[in-house]
Amino acid sequence: MNCSRLTYLAAAGVLVVAPAGCLFESDSDADLVDPGQADGDGDGDGMGDHVPDNAYCEPVSDWSAERMELEQEVLAIVNQRRAEGANCGSAGDFDPAGPLRMQGRLRCAARAHSLDMAERDYFDHYDPEGDGPSERLAAAGYQGRTWGENIAGGNATAAATMQQWMDSDGHCANVMNPQFTELGVGYVPGGQWGHLWTQAFGG
Repeated sequence: MNCSRLTYLAAAGVLVVAPAGCLFESDSDADLVDPGQADGDGDGDGMGDHVPDNAYCEPVSDWSAERMELEQEVLAIVNQRRAEGANCGSAGDFDPAGPLRMQGRLRCAARAHSLDMAERDYFDHYDPEGDGPSERLAAAGYQGRTWGENIAGGNATAAATMQQWMDSDGHCANVMNPQFTELGVGYVPGGQWGHLWTQAFGG
């Protein structure tokens, strides 16, 4: 039985919340970061949803059609949920929020993290060297003002993974956060969980 854990990383410090139970025989984790982590306006360069042509993103630039379809499906479900509003339990009630758009630098960071977790068989926001979301976003060239990250493992479909996140207060709050305007999704089969997913939010 694999239990979920939630980690909220905020500007004022780190708060670790003990798991309340198990989640779909899978695992997931969420990082929620307050505004002010970076300066800039996201991609700003007209790149749209294309992964940047740089050394960090090169390993995740040639993605299969199946993986890309699953990533786009996650985006579609996220926007459906945001349009409806949601109760995120201890994180509170969220009014309907505007849709997110797929953003290439965030997509690079999300794919790179899912791939790294699969190849090196770990499940965490921080890699074995201690680099976390902010380092990945910097390597991808993302310069948004705020960001958040959800990770999940164990489910093969976008719908099941999104339900996993929506049933967990911290992950749900990231999905519904009205400050976020952009999203990157990275899906990779493999690792101890069989399927690894990363959502990188920005705004």
